[in-house]
Amino acid sequence: MTTSNVLSGSGSIRKKEFVRKARIKSMKDYMILESADPFPEVHMRHKSHFVKFYYIPIVADNLDQDIKIAAQSAENRLGEELASALGDITIGDTTYHTIRLRNVPSQSLPSIVKAYEYEGLTPVAPGNNIRDYAFIRIDKFFHLEEIEEGIFVDLDDPQIGYVEIPERLEWDQLETITGKVKDEITHTNFDRALGTISKHGENTEVIRIYSPDMEEPVLKEISYAFRRHISEK
Repeated sequence: MTTSNVLSGSGSIRKKEFVRKARIKSMKDYMILESADPFPEVHMRHKSHFVKFYYIPIVADNLDQDIKIAAQSAENRLGEELASALGDITIGDTTYHTIRLRNVPSQSLPSIVKAYEYEGLTPVAPGNNIRDYAFIRIDKFFHLEEIEEGIFVDLDDPQIGYVEIPERLEWDQLETITGKVKDEITHTNFDRALGTISKHGENTEVIRIYSPDMEEPVLKEISYAFRRHISEK
């Protein structure tokens, strides 16, 4: 019998992004945030047209499961499947439940927000004109293939890979180690984030690697370097 190296399961991604209040006149009464650069360490032409993330912070009296059910009901009401995900976003000392929307046209946001409100979700009031770094955690369902022990390719996005690490890192530790990795390898055009995946029923810490030039040799070179420097930490 052949053993499958495909892994499917839930988990999360944690990253730091610069976010700002979206300039949409009809949304001025809501805190709708957009990511200024979802993959800040990647260099590529026409990057501003590559991917667009909006974050809709939700008032905290909605429990996580309530948000999940209501968001699904809202999307059913709209009659379309949105590239949405749940999580939280921390700006300064404040953390909000949030819904992330990927590559949604700005003109569609008013109807989407109204559908969320109809299902009982209350977007956060706008407050200050936010332009700041945020720590973001997004819940995700992973569909991966393990190409080598502890190294995974994303079967839904060929430009993304993951490397398993032995311990949970803080963001400043990841930044320091990334600098050392990029100083010594050939393929430096990549962005990274932290993650947790469920592997054989246990939580496993990973580093998410995104590269527009992703191939197995690229992923392995980056992964080996991260492992080496983490072991020296």
